[in-house]
Amino acid sequence: MQLIKIGNIELHFDLENTKAFYETQNGFSCTCPDCLNYVSKLGTVKKLINGLDEQLGIDLSKDVGQAMDELMPLDYEDHNLYVIPYYINGKCILAGKDLEKQQNGPIWPNTIRADYRLDKNLNLLFINTTDSVVFENAQNVLTIWLEFKTPLLEEENTCWKKIKKVFKNKKRLANKELSLIKV
Repeated sequence: MQLIKIGNIELHFDLENTKAFYETQNGFSCTCPDCLNYVSKLGTVKKLINGLDEQLGIDLSKDVGQAMDELMPLDYEDHNLYVIPYYINGKCILAGKDLEKQQNGPIWPNTIRADYRLDKNLNLLFINTTDSVVFENAQNVLTIWLEFKTPLLEEENTCWKKIKKVFKNKKRLANKELSLIKV
């Protein structure tokens, strides 16, 4: 096992097993504008993460998300936030205590995690994951959620903008139907 300290966070991990895991994974294949935008910014992410990905054995170009873990694009009024899962064979210790393993289910409100901001545009969340993540020969799986903030994607075809457009159209139709009923 190797050890990396980031502030008061200790990551204990198996570098060789983690590298072997990434060698078997595929790159990002989704062609939606959000995924393409994230992939186009991997060079920027690599600069901001400053070699930590390589020290941990992570290949940022690989889409490793399993089950409900996947690249999640969040569109805000003035920026996009990409939340991407990466896994390592290891565990996280925060302030001298093992971070509890988390169970599947609604995760963000009650999840016990370690949080480390590398830059105003890059944050890492560490979660000791349950056995639901398939990772061969791993004793413990640590999920590292990479949160990457970028300028607003101007395309009207982003996943979330399409969803918002559908809801706006449904609301417009519902209001039109209501006005027809009143007449």
